[in-house]
Amino acid sequence: MSTGDLDTEDVVETPADLAAAAADALSSIEASPLEERAAGFDALAEQLRRELERSDPARSAG
Repeated sequence: MSTGDLDTEDVVETPADLAAAAADALSSIEASPLEERAAGFDALAEQLRRELERSDPARSAG
């Protein structure tokens, strides 16, 4: 799995789905050459941030 597999267009059904996708992405990033890892971690962090914002109940209450 690459960081692209954790697509922001994909609907993540449960936190467990997101956790599994993130774990797969981390495994893929860690298997990448060292010079490619920073970009992979940055992309994963951005995708996780967007998912958190999308699922935050406080945002929908406002």
